[in-house]
Amino acid sequence: MENSEIYQVFDADGILSKRFTGYEFRDGQLEMALTVARAYEEHAIAAIEAGTGIGKSFAYLVPALLWAIEHPKERTVVATSTINLQKQLFDKDIVQLFSLLEKSCPIALVMGRSNYLCLRRLEEAADDTPLIARDPLSEIGSIVAWSAETETGLKTDFPGRIRAKVWSEICSDADLCLGYKCSYFRDCYFMKSRKRAAESNILIGNHHLLFTDARSRMIDGIDYDEDAVLPPFQRLVIDEAHNIEHNATDFFTTTYSGHEMVRSIGRLSRQKRHAKALLDELAPYAQDDSLPGEITTELSLLTEAIGYLDTYLLGLMQQSRVFNLLITPAMHGSLGDFVRLSESVTAHTERLDALVKQLVQTGKIPEELDYRVREMVVHVRRIQSGAQALTLFIDFPRWTQDVHWFELVDTGNATKGVQVHISPLSVARPLQESLFSKLSTVICTSATLDLHDQFTYWGSRVGLPILDERPYFTAVHHSPFDFKQNLLLLTPNDAPVFSEKNPEAFFSYCSNTIRDAIYASGGGALVLFTSYAMLRKVSEQLLPDMEKAGISLMRQGDEDRSHLLNRFMVDKDSVLFATDSFWEGVDAPGDTLRLVIIVKLPFRVPTDPVFKARQEALDSVGKSGFFQLALPEATMKLKQGFGRLLRNTVDSGIVLILDSRVVNKQYGRWMLEALPQSYHPETATEGVPAKIESFLFS
Repeated sequence: MENSEIYQVFDADGILSKRFTGYEFRDGQLEMALTVARAYEEHAIAAIEAGTGIGKSFAYLVPALLWAIEHPKERTVVATSTINLQKQLFDKDIVQLFSLLEKSCPIALVMGRSNYLCLRRLEEAADDTPLIARDPLSEIGSIVAWSAETETGLKTDFPGRIRAKVWSEICSDADLCLGYKCSYFRDCYFMKSRKRAAESNILIGNHHLLFTDARSRMIDGIDYDEDAVLPPFQRLVIDEAHNIEHNATDFFTTTYSGHEMVRSIGRLSRQKRHAKALLDELAPYAQDDSLPGEITTELSLLTEAIGYLDTYLLGLMQQSRVFNLLITPAMHGSLGDFVRLSESVTAHTERLDALVKQLVQTGKIPEELDYRVREMVVHVRRIQSGAQALTLFIDFPRWTQDVHWFELVDTGNATKGVQVHISPLSVARPLQESLFSKLSTVICTSATLDLHDQFTYWGSRVGLPILDERPYFTAVHHSPFDFKQNLLLLTPNDAPVFSEKNPEAFFSYCSNTIRDAIYASGGGALVLFTSYAMLRKVSEQLLPDMEKAGISLMRQGDEDRSHLLNRFMVDKDSVLFATDSFWEGVDAPGDTLRLVIIVKLPFRVPTDPVFKARQEALDSVGKSGFFQLALPEATMKLKQGFGRLLRNTVDSGIVLILDSRVVNKQYGRWMLEALPQSYHPETATEGVPAKIESFLFS
């Protein structure tokens, strides 16, 4: 791949300028594409920050395409953090790119197996409730009707919502798959997807699938020139790379969930309306007539043991009055009941496993019921997985630096449960060993990676650079947007600082200031909170005022994310109150979004166990958990929230930050310096509405 080929596409008089209506030449896009091409040629790792509007998708897709054409036996995987971006790349960007360049190569959209509908499992679910399944207005009936029309079988393509519990009963499941023995094998959506992937040079995937594949290869010793979860590949592009640490942490976490264990127990013993329970179906073939009864007894005892353990955990969390609880070595002595109850769960699990193995190995089960045997074995294995997490957790002498913690969670039907987790203190080494050191080229890109520190913070969290002779490139390409002309940044210096002792003062201030700012902008506002509780409280306070003003107020949690964003896009004078996930991935160009209000600086709550452990680990070696973790992480998230406003060259608007620490604290000023330089006049709260009106309407 020659540099001249990149210039032919991206230069001021290149293919995109000539063929792409409305395209504007951007130095940063050309330079990024050259860096990506160089990383391919030199087998390098690259970290690239590409500001909003650079066009980073084309900047990495073009080199990937050119490389695929020149090296048809190689494969590139592109992994995004969100399915929304993944679908955009596949459905829009690549289609457009192939048309503009008049070049193409085989490509495929790849998702985790559970995203695909399983026709056999859908048939079983429909047979369980035949009358309901024939009703196209029912949930299962609408899925049956959709299954006859869909080409992909992807949950994201279903025109509506499917409850998680329902989808778990009908999605493709590797453990339950019958493979070529399945009557639906030729029509299987997942198998078709896998075949397309094996025939493609570029795969558009996501972080979850990437880490699933990486962990599988690491555990089983599979090289990247062999099939694993993904086909063989040697080149990788990770978009939205600022989320690598978070997503990898989630994936490398080991969890016990009593709720999930009981669900698997139910699959073994629960009789469906038109089908026997798994155990009942296989019991007649047992060599020992007493064996099915022993298994039934053990299932009851295990369910009871899980109930005792979960009751203890719920009581502990209620007594502690927390949603998350970090367990430290100093607490081992007080966990005697937890250890005893956990040992009971693991003992009954071992007994159940032995009995089921005896049934499977000695029973004269006919071949046509092999799939039912497999299903039974799978559910016992999943029960074992939960018990294994407990075994690891209570083996106190063998604790490493991993983070051990309890989490209070919703389990549905207004009930609560407690999950037991073991999370990695750092994902740097696993990522180095499973990804970065194994692949020929890795490109990590995002609009927010650098904090004027040469990528030091982000790199330290994910394990880059690796200590070998591999070339490691870093580059920052600033947004082409004119922030000084088009973005007004307001940071009232008289805003009260939030205090746990007197939260009402900050709440009252926020309610009044947000209301006045929205009135001044005439709506078109995204209000970002760091706490869902405060979001609800402020929104309930302001809802009557918004209704009187004819402004539609939408709140995260009232509808699913995609529906909320669609409504927000259509009603340009509406306001959207949101938290966490809406700090990124909101793309609303034009008048729809003219005001972004950031209520508090997005510091992680100190009660987050994994975050707390990571801070303490830094403090314990003489470093600063605040300055080397909490502050840079919050700054990166602030950059994400700030970036929601300007989405094209003609956009303009206001970012209003209600946390006065951003101007009154030295670290706050450091956070501001990490943002694109904007028009930032000094202001007090009283002058905010007038400044908004003047900027937008004069």
